[in-house]
Amino acid sequence: MSTPTSGFVRALVALGEAGGEFVVVGVGGINFYARTPAQAFATLDLDALLPPAVENLERALHALSGIGYAFEAGAEPFVDLDDAVVLAKIVANGASLCAIHPEAGQLDLMTSIAGFSYTDLAADATRFTVAGVEIPVGRLEKLLRSKQASGRPKDREFLRAFEARAADDDEP
Repeated sequence: MSTPTSGFVRALVALGEAGGEFVVVGVGGINFYARTPAQAFATLDLDALLPPAVENLERALHALSGIGYAFEAGAEPFVDLDDAVVLAKIVANGASLCAIHPEAGQLDLMTSIAGFSYTDLAADATRFTVAGVEIPVGRLEKLLRSKQASGRPKDREFLRAFEARAADDDEP
């Protein structure tokens, strides 16, 4: 297989090849459903929801560190990739870690999401083939409902823009 060139694609392929479980969520997940590039929304990161299990978080961290990602928690460097106690606290608190690559961008490793559990999203995730690897992406309607459930101003603004774009796409 050829080496993927997009940073996000490289990260998703690394996670998939490492056998880690995840579902792509957030605006990046919503963009998988865009029919044309013009329908995609700009985003600076990609969100991967992981099942709440220390082993899976550790697997994801090692897969990404293997391709040059560094990590942050709360905007501070995170280096405890093998500390099961620290990783267990992240999982127990439903926290996220940011995986950052200087050229490839940011991938947020999430252990919780508004409105749904990992199992809820993984059960009927749509699988997209990216660089020869199947990537699970949350169902569009669930990703939109999660945005609604978050209550965050930026998510409300995104939903307004999404609905406006959908209305424009429906016009003749």
